[in-house]
Amino acid sequence: MRLTCYFCLFLILISCEKKFIHIKRRNKFPVAYVVNGGNNSISVIDLRALNVKKTFQLPVKGRFPHHIALSPDRKKLIVAVPEFDFVQSHDLLHQSMGKKGGVISLDSENGKILLNLSLPKPNFNAVFSNDNAEIWSAATTHSGQMYVFDAKTGTQKAVFSLGADPTEIIFSKNGYHAFVALEESSFILAIDTQLKQIKKYIKVDPFPTNVWTGNDGNIYVENKNLKTISIVNETTLETYEFLDLSFKPGQIAFNRSLNELWICQAGENKVACFERKNNTWVLKTAITTGKETCAIKFSKDGKTAYIVNQGENTISVINVTKHQKIADIQVGKSPNGIVLSE
Repeated sequence: MRLTCYFCLFLILISCEKKFIHIKRRNKFPVAYVVNGGNNSISVIDLRALNVKKTFQLPVKGRFPHHIALSPDRKKLIVAVPEFDFVQSHDLLHQSMGKKGGVISLDSENGKILLNLSLPKPNFNAVFSNDNAEIWSAATTHSGQMYVFDAKTGTQKAVFSLGADPTEIIFSKNGYHAFVALEESSFILAIDTQLKQIKKYIKVDPFPTNVWTGNDGNIYVENKNLKTISIVNETTLETYEFLDLSFKPGQIAFNRSLNELWICQAGENKVACFERKNNTWVLKTAITTGKETCAIKFSKDGKTAYIVNQGENTISVINVTKHQKIADIQVGKSPNGIVLSE
């Protein structure tokens, strides 16, 4: 009887060990994946050594890979692969008749291509749904449409109209809603992810250029035209605060550990850091990073920031507490997005 009990306990421990291994990151070191739109590649950075460990080459000649996301199980990466370089102007996008879009899903460990999907028009980004079952991407046109695919097979599950010029697609923390800005409007959209339909038009400043999740219950709406940010509560789906800036905002990220809001200064070489004082956001400092700062990611513990410098082909590593640059890492040509797996 005692031997039987020991044997059962051994089986339980083995089973638990397998489950633990299954949820660990696939690489043996914490990594950052950086998509390089200028040479169709993904740089894989070892975050301990702060250097590029390997490079995944994408089979997309004549395209400009744009923004990158990691699947919830960390096994897959996804990038948009439009036939248009979004570094160019909004007007040129609409003059690029006949240009197509696409989505590539690949293995996060070895870069093997898993899916190569086509869209009829250029797309800004692609993202996995929170349940890991779907891929979402929107065509950035005057009659923009959302495309939803099965994440395993690539089968198209849904397509529905959004409005003029949708850009970045993001999801709420609970996965119930997707959000996207309509550049030719004064609204962002809240989309019901189960029904695959627009739930609400959320009023923000005119001509919103993008939306970013703060992982703090807020959606931060970037508005380059008016140099403002609108802040939307992702639960109530209401805009409750605005922030006026002295520069054009780019990507926005919230640092929970310091309660700071970091904002790329679009087209410049700085990131502005705001702190909360007297129930409002106040500029605390600006960090010089590199030319054409365009994306921000914080480490899991919030102590390190990784900044994409599109004009210098580098990633700046920042000590968050000291607001000081630690190092620059050389990556591929014209990097435009970053995601971490720690």
